[in-house]
Amino acid sequence: MFWRAWGDEVPSGTGARSRIESGRVMPSYIGIRRSFAKAKKPNPAPLAERGILRKVAPAGRLRRRGEHPLKIAVIGAGISGIAAARTLKRFGHEVVIFERTDSIGGIWATAYPGVTLQNTAETYRLSDFPWPFEVALHPTAAEVMRYLHAAAAHFDLDIRLSHPVEAMRAEPDGWSLTIASPSGSSTAHFDYAIIAVGHYSQARQEIALPGRETFGGEVVTADTIADLGIFDGKDVAIVGFGKTAVDMTMFALPRARRVTQIFRAARWLIPYRIMGKHMIDTVSPRSSTALEPSWVHPGRLAAFIHRRLGWMLGPYASGVEMMLLRDGGWRPGRTAEETARMQLVKPRDRLARQMRGSMAPSGYYDAVRSGAVEPVQGEIAGLDATGVNLKDGRHVAADMLVLALGHQRPDFPFLPEPYRAIMRSEPDGTPLYRHLLHPGIPRLAFAGFNHGLYHWPAVEVAMVWLGALLRGDIVLPSRDEMLASAARVHEWKRANTMFEPTRAYLISNRFHNYLDVLLGDLGVEPRRKSTLLAEINDAYGPADYAGVFEEYERARGVPRAALPLDT
Repeated sequence: MFWRAWGDEVPSGTGARSRIESGRVMPSYIGIRRSFAKAKKPNPAPLAERGILRKVAPAGRLRRRGEHPLKIAVIGAGISGIAAARTLKRFGHEVVIFERTDSIGGIWATAYPGVTLQNTAETYRLSDFPWPFEVALHPTAAEVMRYLHAAAAHFDLDIRLSHPVEAMRAEPDGWSLTIASPSGSSTAHFDYAIIAVGHYSQARQEIALPGRETFGGEVVTADTIADLGIFDGKDVAIVGFGKTAVDMTMFALPRARRVTQIFRAARWLIPYRIMGKHMIDTVSPRSSTALEPSWVHPGRLAAFIHRRLGWMLGPYASGVEMMLLRDGGWRPGRTAEETARMQLVKPRDRLARQMRGSMAPSGYYDAVRSGAVEPVQGEIAGLDATGVNLKDGRHVAADMLVLALGHQRPDFPFLPEPYRAIMRSEPDGTPLYRHLLHPGIPRLAFAGFNHGLYHWPAVEVAMVWLGALLRGDIVLPSRDEMLASAARVHEWKRANTMFEPTRAYLISNRFHNYLDVLLGDLGVEPRRKSTLLAEINDAYGPADYAGVFEEYERARGVPRAALPLDT
């Protein structure tokens, strides 16, 4: 039994189960006691009247082809797969999620000890399913996993664990999937497929380590650390400057004898509180995101600012960067040695060039300033018996090396050629139209390849967009026009942001720009707040996108041409 009415409470001790299969049935978490509040509906006035996007099609209720339910396979049971399946089920489709491991949750199922969510709980959830239990402001991995199980149960998702998709074969009317399972291999036909493999579920990036066989210590990656006691009494060298590297640095600090952080370039670290407010309340309002450089500015005011007042944005960006350093705890040292260390961890690139954000752990900059963490900027040449050799000739003594270099881009081993070659053709990811489709691969879409600050609503809105496309409610441009549009976004990212193995699949803090275009394609109001002042100044979150599906249903009429905007 499942509870679908928002006013219904789930009684404790009911034994509610989700359809998660792996040769057994995995019980969902139970004891959900909190009622689910209805989200406030935004002003449904037409886009043209609200001055954001021009109207592209008249209203008029029609029934069209594409109304019949489809059988859809979703590959991956992380947050993207769960959000995709939940959304597409609303269209009446039969959706099955195939997961290669024995657990849902993607990276959260194998998270290293001590990790917490960078987002707040209320900004990391399905738009219409609040956390159904009391939770920390920044949930632990265990709390995130509990939420995912609760969502899978609540929406009765059909999830097949330990069912890796081994191969896909394109057919005239869909895909034939070869699926392994504990009981053997089988083949199943689907009308459509969604790839939802996560960015962080891929193998870690590797570096050459000549002399590794002579190293007298251990070489580990964050993914292999199950107990932080591994750092006890060690001389630890951590390689990297992303979230994982900074986390590992702070986890090692109270345990290790010595902690060194080796990196090629410092990255921006976002403080949890900015100008006295939580960072979400500072970085998510439109007053902040509208001033970010982006490949598209669908709003008239933002477009005007970037087109005519661009001279103001450089000083503004410099002010923001100074504020982040100050509120994150960075300040010059009192001695020459302290100052030298602090300069090493001060980023050289502009903040806007960084497509991934990492939070600044409490005490990180203080630890660097005091020398408790020794920052070393350089590149590793190899190892010897006593530590790490750098290319400039320096040596870092260590008996434990932690590689925290981020993840490789998805490899898509199950895709047939030439489609796999298409998706592996670029070192920073293959550009997708609307971050969803490749025009050269039929009956296939990608969920979660629009990763950013608000990943859940990005996937949900994108899947409403896809559902509308499958119904025939959205008319796409030509194949060449879609390829050109995706290429323009990719070129902008390459010119304006730092390299990432998945740069093509990142939205970052441009989530307003991205979602506004998709909502415009759907004929849904992109401004989600009830007043203009709130729209400018208030923080955004997943709850603001609750009701998008219903608004799209009300707006349906003749098919709408996709807006002539790149995203």
